[in-house]
Amino acid sequence: MIISEAEAKRITQKALSFSKADSASVRLRGHERGNIRFALNSSTTNGFQDGLTLSVEANFGKRSGSASTNEFDDRAIEATIRKAEENARLAPENAEFQPPLGPQEYLKSRTFFESTSGARAEKLAALCAPVVQEADRAGVTAAGFLEAGAECEALATSNGLFVFEPSTGVRFTVSARTSDGTGSGWAGQHQHDIARLNVSRLGKSAVHKTVQSRNPVALDPGKHTVILEPAAVCDLLGIMIGDFEARSADEGRSFFTKKGGGNKLGEKLFGDKINLYSDPHHELAPGSVYSGEGLPVVRRDWIKEGVVNELAYSRFWAKKMGREPVPHPTNLIMNGGNTPIEEMIKNTKRGVLVTRFWYIREVDPRSMLFTGLTRDGTFLIEDGKLSKPVKNFRFNESPVAMLSNIEGMGPSERTTGSEVDDWPVCVPPLLVKDFNFASLSDAV
Repeated sequence: MIISEAEAKRITQKALSFSKADSASVRLRGHERGNIRFALNSSTTNGFQDGLTLSVEANFGKRSGSASTNEFDDRAIEATIRKAEENARLAPENAEFQPPLGPQEYLKSRTFFESTSGARAEKLAALCAPVVQEADRAGVTAAGFLEAGAECEALATSNGLFVFEPSTGVRFTVSARTSDGTGSGWAGQHQHDIARLNVSRLGKSAVHKTVQSRNPVALDPGKHTVILEPAAVCDLLGIMIGDFEARSADEGRSFFTKKGGGNKLGEKLFGDKINLYSDPHHELAPGSVYSGEGLPVVRRDWIKEGVVNELAYSRFWAKKMGREPVPHPTNLIMNGGNTPIEEMIKNTKRGVLVTRFWYIREVDPRSMLFTGLTRDGTFLIEDGKLSKPVKNFRFNESPVAMLSNIEGMGPSERTTGSEVDDWPVCVPPLLVKDFNFASLSDAV
C-alpha cells in the first residue's frame, strides 16, 4: 500500500503520541509490486502484493525494544507501542546506544516514477513477449523474472525528526540454455524508471550469448587479460564498497587498516583515473536521500583520483573518534571512459570476456580477496575477435588489484549483478590485465 506524506505523518505522529518511553522512533514502510515469471519459453505465473507495516523502537536509557504491526487503528498502534516498551525494559543495556535523531535537512528525492508505479501484469507480460519470441526463433530455452512497483517509507522520532520518501523500482533478469545444456547466456538490469528498461535488447543479448557459448573448451587457469562486462564490475565494486567502513579499519579488521593503527583515509591506493562516488541525485542511478538511521545522504567521493576520500562512520564510532558521522552510500557510481566493449575486443590480442560472476564471497577482509565463478557467457578473445566459448573459471582476486590493473574503460551504464541486484549501480565495462583465474569449473 502506497500512502501520501500527509497520511504517513499522521500515522507516525499518532504512534509517537502513545509513547511513554524516554525516547522512541517509528518507521512506516509500504509497497505495491507486480511481477511476471516465464520459463520454458512460456509465461508461468504473475502476481501482485502490497502491504504497509509500522515498526516501533522504544528506549529507556540505553535499553531498547521493538515491535511491529500491520493494523492501524488506535488500539493496534498503542498495543504495538506498549509491546516495544515491554521489550525495552527486558533488554540489556547497549553501550553503543545513540538517541534518536532530531530534525534534519534532506535533498529532494528523485527515485519515484509514475510510469513504474502504475505498471501491472498486462504491461509486464507485453515487455517479456519479445524475449520469449527471440528464444523460440533461436531454438533455446529461456526463463526470466520481471518485477515492478513502488515503495514508500517514513521515519519519525520523539526528538522531532520526520522524513518521507517514495520510490519505484523495476528489475528484469533472463537466463537461457541450449537444448544440449552446454551453452548459457544471461542479461539483467535494475531501473527506477520502467521507460529506461529495454527488455527486448536484454533478451537478444542473453539469447545471442547462449547460442555462441555452445560446447565450450577448457582454457588453462592463471592470470589473464579480461574484459569484464558491467554486471561483473557491479558485483565486485558493490561488495567492495561495503568494506569502506572506518570502525573495522580502526580496529584492525580491514584492508583499510593502517600499519601501526588507524585507517588509510587520505591515502592513494588506486590509479589516477579511478573515481568511485555516490550521489542521490545521479541522473541514471539516483539513490535514497537518507540512511537507515535518518542521516542525510549527499554526494560523496569514496575514491577520488585514486585516493581513499571517504570511509563510513556510524554515529557511535564518529562520536568516539571525534568526527562527523558518514552514512553508507545508497547508490554507487564509477566514472567510465569512451572505449566500447567492441573496441576493447578488437584491441585485445588474447584475453577472456566475462559476462558476469556468481556466488562471490570474501575470503580475506584484510587483503580484500574475493572468490567466485564466471557464468553465462565466458569467451576466449584471439586477435581482436571472440574466437570460441570457454569453460567457466573460479577466480581468486581482489577488486583493489582489479582497479590497479585497468587498461581500458567503457562508458558507465546502469546495471545489476548476481550479488548486488536491487541497488542503484552505474559502472563501466573494464579491460583488466592479470586477472587471476584459480581453477576451472564444470558448471555451465
